[in-house]
Amino acid sequence: MKILVIPTTDWIGHPVPNRLNFIFDRLSERHEIDVCHFKLFEKKRRDTECNLISMDSKVNTDVSWYYIKNFRIHASKIGNIAPDYDVIISTNIIPSSVSSLQDTPIIIDYLDHFPQSAASYYDKPLDKLAENVVEWLTLFNIKKSHGLITPTSRFKEFLRKRTDKGIKVVPNGLDLEKIGRVNTDEIDEKVRSRYSLGSPTLGYVGSLERWIDLEDIIELMPTIKKKYPEASLLIVGPGLHTDHSQRLKELSENLGLEKDVIFTGRINYEDLSPYISAMDVGLNPRKTMKMNTLTMGSKVLSYLACGVPVLSKNMPEAEKKFEDRGVHSYSSHDEFLKKLTRCLMDPIDTRVVNDYDWNIICKKYEKAIYDLMGKNDQ
Repeated sequence: MKILVIPTTDWIGHPVPNRLNFIFDRLSERHEIDVCHFKLFEKKRRDTECNLISMDSKVNTDVSWYYIKNFRIHASKIGNIAPDYDVIISTNIIPSSVSSLQDTPIIIDYLDHFPQSAASYYDKPLDKLAENVVEWLTLFNIKKSHGLITPTSRFKEFLRKRTDKGIKVVPNGLDLEKIGRVNTDEIDEKVRSRYSLGSPTLGYVGSLERWIDLEDIIELMPTIKKKYPEASLLIVGPGLHTDHSQRLKELSENLGLEKDVIFTGRINYEDLSPYISAMDVGLNPRKTMKMNTLTMGSKVLSYLACGVPVLSKNMPEAEKKFEDRGVHSYSSHDEFLKKLTRCLMDPIDTRVVNDYDWNIICKKYEKAIYDLMGKNDQ
């Protein structure tokens, strides 16, 4: 098949790759994959096996206005190239509304709750306006689509109330050739000694954005240190389109935790394993939002692949799926502290994530595309 992918962001410039990067780089071995290249970042951060189609728009790191300012350019480009493809896979709200007007079948990957995700990049009162507009556009795109792919059964139940189109569940995954437990010497050399980590080390891997409740963890650190005086908090990941990462740093400084809360910044995906393996507990603290409670991200899988137990909040899909297999849920500070003690004694069988390797997931994704298009596997 000839497939056009309309991604959520800059395909090769975004600091953190998402599921489409991993899936379509693999599917490019069997299909012709073109990707709309939205230039949101000056720096190229990864190679790709897909063909990039320039959207002819200028670099603009302000994601809140990028797609609005470039709407006419993107609409013209997508309208011109859409007839050349067998199917369009889209995860991007405004460009999706353009592709929805074309005759080419479109499948939406509902990998996130788009209205809340979009609203998170705006301050009040614009955040509510953005959420309402994106809600309307999302429903329009769903109505015009051939079907949807989504990462969890909870998302499927949520979407089923909004459409009778076909919905396929294809979970998020991880690259088990790059993510896995490493030996103690490598951990000490690359991470523990470099950052003077104490014990236990609590850790977070991922983007530093408003929907992640790291503020709560940082504010809890003085209490944690009363029980574990040498405890450290290792935060691995970049800030993206907001100043939230700077606010987290200021919060830790105001609490006198500069030496206990370590921010590494962005680390390449293939280099993450020593950082995760240096953690005694992996954190998945989510705020109470649909975009969190309906999904299941890859970070939980990455923690488990490195043999690290997980403390998770507001992500029931992961908390139920891996209950008694390394993931412990909490909803309050008291519960966090009780579960932390349990986590520190919890041995992890890393094989629990074997079925989530991207090589397996991409075959499921390919089948989902064929099923939604009404075709047999080719």
